[in-house]
Amino acid sequence: PLSCVSHPIPPATVILEELSKRKDLGVKTLQCEDEIAGICSSIGAAGSGNFAVTTTSGPGLSLKSEAIGLAVMTELPLVIVDVQRAGPSTGLPTKPEQADLYQAMWGRNGECPLIVMAAGTPSDCFTYAFYAGKLAMEHMTPVLLLTDGFIANGSEPWKIPSMSDFPRINAPVVHRAPEDGSPFMPYARDEKRLARQWAFPGTKGLEHRVGGLEKMHVKGSVCHEPNNHQKMVDLRAEKVRRVQEFIPKQTVTGPKSGDVLVVGWGGTKGHLVNAVEDLQKEGKSISLCHFNYINPLPRGVEDIFRRFKKIVVCELNMGQFANYLRMNFQQFEYQQYNKVQGLPFTVTELK
Repeated sequence: PLSCVSHPIPPATVILEELSKRKDLGVKTLQCEDEIAGICSSIGAAGSGNFAVTTTSGPGLSLKSEAIGLAVMTELPLVIVDVQRAGPSTGLPTKPEQADLYQAMWGRNGECPLIVMAAGTPSDCFTYAFYAGKLAMEHMTPVLLLTDGFIANGSEPWKIPSMSDFPRINAPVVHRAPEDGSPFMPYARDEKRLARQWAFPGTKGLEHRVGGLEKMHVKGSVCHEPNNHQKMVDLRAEKVRRVQEFIPKQTVTGPKSGDVLVVGWGGTKGHLVNAVEDLQKEGKSISLCHFNYINPLPRGVEDIFRRFKKIVVCELNMGQFANYLRMNFQQFEYQQYNKVQGLPFTVTELK
């Protein structure tokens, strides 16, 4: 069952408003008095067996940062939707920007990795919300889904999909104690995803501890032993890295090689697609590589980048994704086109 617990903040408030209308589908919504209460209540909802979601914008994401760390430490599934707006501080509440990427990636204390995704268009939002929930529940880790004010206030024709077109969500829920009489081990992991089992409170034989203190490997009890902390940090990082095997390979719009590769992510998709298609019609050797999966990055990125003479990264910030690519693929040079005016790109300026 879906549970959305949030504090109202533009331009994310509409998600809570719309979900509150879906009691016919068993959706539970709660408007909290502040951002911290919103995410902490969502973590409680996740712990008790809900598809837990909390929604916010950039200022609220900063307030949620410690509790996101709690969700990472307890390894509970949670989707945090950040509808980005121009900042810093309260900034331009009704204007779009893509400047929360660093915060989404690293805005927490300690080694605290989580899955980061970004919707590219209004109709993308359903698809990536679904897959954010699927990844969170199947891999037992928080997922941060980025949109922005341009997407939030935009619209486009959208065909309501059949759920038969979407894969099942196979959450690792455990309903009963081990049959051999051995104690339940809450941080035992499956070999493929490294996900722990999801046990709900009140289930006989599945009693276990949760909390923000470091866990003993497998047992889940509080542990301050140095090598255990190293092991758990490594496991949580590897669990996120392995998500790469469960997401699509990166694709290119246009020829697979050429003079210029335009790179973008998230809500700049429409303008970048139109600009690149216009230039292709004019005979230019140009293609587009647009990202929806940020952490981990999809497979195949290096193979794409090496086939182009120039790479130009276009984003509504001062170069956050470009710097992230420099960290991961240092062998390439990246040119940037950046804009931070509280406005989306236009096709004319991109061309």
